[in-house]
Amino acid sequence: MRDDHAGFETASREKVADRRLAIQLHVSTGNSLAKTASLIEQTPQWQALRAHARQVKLHTLTHLDEYVQRFAAAAERNGATVSWAATGEDACAQTLAIARQHGVRRITKAKSMTNEEIGLNEALEAGGLEPVETDFGEMICQLAHVAPSHVTAPIIQWSIEEVARLLARTGFVDAIPPELQPGGGALDRSARLSAAARLVAAARVRLREKFMTAGMGISGANFAVADRGALVLVENEANIRLTTTLPGVHVAVVGIDKLIPRTADLGTFLTLLPVAATGQRQTSYVTFLRKPLGRLHIILLDNGRLNVLADEQHFDLLSCIRCGACMNACPVYRHVSGHGYEAVYPGPIGAVLMPHLQPGRAYEELPFASSLCGACTEICPVGIPLHERLLEWRERVVGRGERSRLEAAAFAGWTWLMTHPTIYRSGRPPAAWINAMAGWFAPVKQWQKTRELPQVAGESFAQWWRKNRDA
Repeated sequence: MRDDHAGFETASREKVADRRLAIQLHVSTGNSLAKTASLIEQTPQWQALRAHARQVKLHTLTHLDEYVQRFAAAAERNGATVSWAATGEDACAQTLAIARQHGVRRITKAKSMTNEEIGLNEALEAGGLEPVETDFGEMICQLAHVAPSHVTAPIIQWSIEEVARLLARTGFVDAIPPELQPGGGALDRSARLSAAARLVAAARVRLREKFMTAGMGISGANFAVADRGALVLVENEANIRLTTTLPGVHVAVVGIDKLIPRTADLGTFLTLLPVAATGQRQTSYVTFLRKPLGRLHIILLDNGRLNVLADEQHFDLLSCIRCGACMNACPVYRHVSGHGYEAVYPGPIGAVLMPHLQPGRAYEELPFASSLCGACTEICPVGIPLHERLLEWRERVVGRGERSRLEAAAFAGWTWLMTHPTIYRSGRPPAAWINAMAGWFAPVKQWQKTRELPQVAGESFAQWWRKNRDA
């Protein structure tokens, strides 16, 4: 597991102050939400599909040991080699050993959050190999030496002008298109799309040589079908298909949470995933890998997933299909971006999953980074009650007594006062006094760094009711 966590409070404060970032995130996530909402409205069976997907996932997780064995046996019958990795370090070591076994130096990589989770690129580079990200967004992240900001849209916070400057600086394009250069004037949507298409086409020319000379390809999987021993991958760029078929060796690092029982279950998930992830009825490519063309090594990854599975309250977090819809809907994510979370998995799902995958206090502040509006739960295509899981994590953290004595004393006093209404009514100070003094109270001052303090009303509800109940 990658361990470069600096803390949500520190990282998010910088992101909130970035006006350009706020505008870019608002536009990007807003567009995604609008497309998703439109397609959901056109799908009358949407809620039934969500319910079925949740049922399938929970059934799989309840019988996960059985389906892991079924998948491994079927994949080996198909000609693949299947191994187990208890940790991310183990998966990286196995991948490096396979590359060395086959004398590989250049490796093409398909987009995979699982491989991002375990820090595979860093491990391969440390071993003297050349991993090449072939998804356009992931390629930009690799060139810029930054982590993805979103599970399906890695550069969601980047403008086309920033992408153009990076590609020119790193030699992927010869020059920045004139209309994207400083002083080029405002562009309409059509002109921006045209410029973006030319940038992508130029970058693809450079990538083509990488595809043709790579000795190994590495991918993850969107789904692993137990009854067929098959890997299913969805994409829009065709880079996954090239990565998994052109090289003579293919390594797939697959989290055990990607398993589903039967091929017949795929229809439900292939209907839900593109709508929730990219606002598409269907992605451009769906690849079904069963019998390998060359050598196929499948590494089944635990890396904390069995710990989540053992949690009776939270095991359903493993039903996540990594669509990123909860991030698009989350008001906190839309203000701080994925980088504000300082976590591989940001947004609501990251806030509840990261404390499990990397236990300790480092990520236990993330469940508190939520408005609890429930938008994440409403949009989740597999029906994970994310707002409930956020509350449960908060309860766990607070239940361990991890709060200051001052905070504990304040809440104890408030609890006592609220359970003695006569004393509360007789001792309630004027609203003006409360409003004036509240901002000087240390915990309130800390709270106000990221929020606006509501004003106390001039009269209580009880006072208002006594005056108006007969009106």
